[in-house]
Amino acid sequence: MTFTNQTLFLRPHVRSLAYCLRVMPPQRAEVERRYNGTFYIYSNGSKIPRGPAEEYAPVVLQSFNISSYLMDVYGYPIWRAAINQVRQSGNFSMSPPFLQQGHWRMGSFLPHYGDVDPNLLTTVEARNATCVGYVVTVLNVEEVFGSVISRFKDSDLYISAITRVSPSLELNDYYNCTKDQNPCEVRFFGNRPKPKNSEGVSVPFTYGSQDIELQCWYTHNIHLHVLREMIAWPLLMLAVVVFCIVAVYLVLKRMSTAEKDVDEREKIHAKLREAKLIAEAADTAKSSFLATVSHEIRTPMNGVIGMTNLLMGTDLTPQQLEYVKIAQASGNALVALISDVLDLSKIEAGRMEIETVPFDMREELDNILSLFEEKVHQKKLEISALVHDSVPQWMYGDPGRLRQVLINLVGNAIKFTKQGHIFLCVRLVDPFFYETISPPTSEQFFDLVDIKRKHSIVEVEGVDSQQDQTSLKGAIAVRSSLFRARHQHMAPPRLSMKPGPLSSSSCVAEWRNWKPIGDLGFDEVTCVISIEDSGIGIPKFMQSRLFEPFVQADSSTSREYGGTGIGLSICQKLVRLTRGDIIVESEPGEGSVFKFSQVLPTSGQRGDLQKLAFAMKRTPSGLQDERVSGIKVLLVDANPVRQEVAATYLRRVGALIEYAEDARIALELLARNDGPPFQAVIVDLQGMDHNSSIRLVQRLKESTFKRIPVLALSIPPDSSLQSELHEAGYLHIVHKPLRCTTLIAGLIQSLGMQVTNPSRKQNTNAEMLSNKRLLVVDDNMVNRRVASSMLQRYGATVVTVNGGNQAINAVRNQPPEKQFDMILMDIQMPEMDGYEATRLIRKWEVDKCEQCRALEKIEYDYEEIKECSHHRIPIVAVTADVMKGTHEMCFSAGMDDYIPKPLDQKQLQLLLERFLERRLVNAPGSSAK
Repeated sequence: MTFTNQTLFLRPHVRSLAYCLRVMPPQRAEVERRYNGTFYIYSNGSKIPRGPAEEYAPVVLQSFNISSYLMDVYGYPIWRAAINQVRQSGNFSMSPPFLQQGHWRMGSFLPHYGDVDPNLLTTVEARNATCVGYVVTVLNVEEVFGSVISRFKDSDLYISAITRVSPSLELNDYYNCTKDQNPCEVRFFGNRPKPKNSEGVSVPFTYGSQDIELQCWYTHNIHLHVLREMIAWPLLMLAVVVFCIVAVYLVLKRMSTAEKDVDEREKIHAKLREAKLIAEAADTAKSSFLATVSHEIRTPMNGVIGMTNLLMGTDLTPQQLEYVKIAQASGNALVALISDVLDLSKIEAGRMEIETVPFDMREELDNILSLFEEKVHQKKLEISALVHDSVPQWMYGDPGRLRQVLINLVGNAIKFTKQGHIFLCVRLVDPFFYETISPPTSEQFFDLVDIKRKHSIVEVEGVDSQQDQTSLKGAIAVRSSLFRARHQHMAPPRLSMKPGPLSSSSCVAEWRNWKPIGDLGFDEVTCVISIEDSGIGIPKFMQSRLFEPFVQADSSTSREYGGTGIGLSICQKLVRLTRGDIIVESEPGEGSVFKFSQVLPTSGQRGDLQKLAFAMKRTPSGLQDERVSGIKVLLVDANPVRQEVAATYLRRVGALIEYAEDARIALELLARNDGPPFQAVIVDLQGMDHNSSIRLVQRLKESTFKRIPVLALSIPPDSSLQSELHEAGYLHIVHKPLRCTTLIAGLIQSLGMQVTNPSRKQNTNAEMLSNKRLLVVDDNMVNRRVASSMLQRYGATVVTVNGGNQAINAVRNQPPEKQFDMILMDIQMPEMDGYEATRLIRKWEVDKCEQCRALEKIEYDYEEIKECSHHRIPIVAVTADVMKGTHEMCFSAGMDDYIPKPLDQKQLQLLLERFLERRLVNAPGSSAK
């Protein structure tokens, strides 16, 4: 009813509005239980329970100014006839007038037949059978008639209105008439009857099934009144002439000032054009400043981080290694801060680009968990991720920006959590939902995702059903109810690691059984990702300001935990660039839950490469092992949500799973003879106390199941506990955070099978670039030293030069048999930058190539570069400029790929692999292109 209350000014004479539910006698008990009350009526000013009746119409929705919840409107004879009439006719109907608080009022009724085709409501029987309720309003008819008649009434005209009611309605006492008087009538507007000798008219009409008569008469001699009107007309014409003269004068005066206004507007427009040019120049200067600042800061950081990487590859004492790691971590933190500031500036300037490339959501989450592995091990925290089976394996979007948001949120969760857990949950919103309702605003969207569960899990969400209904406005609530009539939940429930209904077995079962409905061939899907922690929580008064730049919960937060307060602001802006939004739910001392949505296409911009279906069973890349498919595994854990995390990974590789909450149930399941035998037992040590987990494996080893391997899942235990677990009988311990690769590899090892671990390529292949000659071009000596040292570790012969001119001379003076295999070119250098040097090298290649000259004489054009495809030297941009457009400028100048500063060993490894496999990003004929 919030919409009704807010738009009351549109219906000034409607004093109240309600919705009555049609209830038949067999339905009364169920409806009273659902709405937590008893039907009643008022008698002599007292509220009394409604007795048995042929039908009921209790009020279930009402405007704020009345309190008639569950009052049976059908129990009043004055309304009963109108209700019967409106239900049978299917049209608007009104009740006879009645006195309330000294004013005459009439009730108006409109039938509601639910979601039924109107073509089926052609008979009275059909309308009686399908009617589900009535919309009821109460009008102040005295005000209505007074408002309308006041526009036509003068002081000499008297108007009165009466209505006639059939005596068969048994309203005789109310209208003070007898059954013999037909019709009964009441005067509800104007309290004076028409004199017998007066001149007047009567206008009978019917409105809303009520017979109404309007009576009008003059209170004086009408002939004198006409004479007075005839005298008034000449006076009126004189007034019109005077008005026209004044109007012409004002128009002429306005025209004289119009020329002045035009001149003023021209001056204003000139100033606006000047201000626009100044603003554009300022924006260009800002972009140039950010690019310069980025380059100047990243250049020395390249030396710091690069040298620490090289230093870590030497023989160091443990103390020295710790010092180097601290220095490297500090450098990486500074680079991350610089990146955050630049990202915030790019977003505010509208220069942030969002890519559309295919990515695997599950693989991204596994990679993110691996990034925080060392931190959570140090703090003894449990971190896990759960992706619903309905989420497509491949989606299109910007995985780098998604990774940036998740790293920020997970990093904050770890930072502010001293003990407990961090839990990531990814859900899919049913695409069919958007056939029924357009995407709502952020708060309404997240309310719709979880509204149904808020009714059933009141103690968890902390709101009641009345608040949930009022949180949805207007058409959103109506369309949502239409959708829920076909499908109960628009998304799986949000699971939680905290004890409560969201971590119960029934909630996990609902999670497993949820599937989207309707046609699954949609062009895009919406995912809701939540990050839950058991940290310090956030006060309510700070949650509305949490996503503002440079804002933290309080001043002590930055002192104790560090940080600048711009991470969440960037997260919000990045999420909104993907047509999503982000909210937070938190209580101080109870942890926080950040939820954000993302709209992700299921096909890329480069063509519909693959129309993705909602597959319920997938195999992760690199784990297509037929030996695992079909094995039967018993999962032992008291927490159903933690069970589901491990079960999701096992289902992806085709394992059969059964669940046990404790040792007793586990032994009972193992002793059953029905179905295939168990081939492995997986025990989560965080789901059982230490003694129970030891006794379980010992009892298994003493029973007939001693040959079944037992695998443990745990945060890394200390050496003594790990030895005790192995001695008790655990064959293998998989350390958390749990990932698909580690779990399946541990399971295969426990089964006695050979596991082929992919070797790490980073910094291990000293012969990778043997017999390769590389040229490093940079005006900074430290950067040249870092790049050459990193490349020499791969066996390359490296030549370094200081600037673009020296690079061109080095290329031209090299014998053909000793020409460089690749050039790493800095961008911003004095005298000649990397762009110009690259263009001149490409021109030299064309001029030097006999094949190109044989085809035709090619005139070099700086705007349209002619490149030689026969003897092309790969050139890679090494740039600290991360602003928008830098990469495009590199490619247009003739470069083949790029790598950012500061140089990272992993990124350099990937670049060298692309170089050796001839798939640099912009190289002619590259598969990556």
